Amino acid sequence: MSESTLPAPSAAPPVAASAAPSKPAAAAAPFTEANFNANYGSNPKPKYPRIATSRGWEGTVRLLVKVSAEGDSEEITVQTSSGHDVLDEAAIEAVEKWKFIPAKRGDTPVASSVIVPINFVLNN
Repeated sequence: MSESTLPAPSAAPPVAASAAPSKPAAAAAPFTEANFNANYGSNPKPKYPRIATSRGWEGTVRLLVKVSAEGDSEEITVQTSSGHDVLDEAAIEAVEKWKFIPAKRGDTPVASSVIVPINFVLNN
């Protein structure tokens, strides 16, 4: 009976040793940020509100967008206002429809957040 108990303890340490390296490898997987630039062709610019053009309003709004693992915008908040609510709202309305390239942990898409700057500039 003592011989049958000896192989069991010697078999256990290799299992524990092989499990330990897999955890750091998963934690060390490279992280790639979410991206909207590569899809810019399918992510049209916001419409410039008519009231903003008539009053000569310009500005940059920075939106914080929570992007799902599927590349959809789940939540959008204004991080920095353009100074004009109508421009901020136009930016949000456009970005809600955008498709993003999701962030990745290794090769696996994951949810994340990205800052999207939207510039409203009049061309005189």
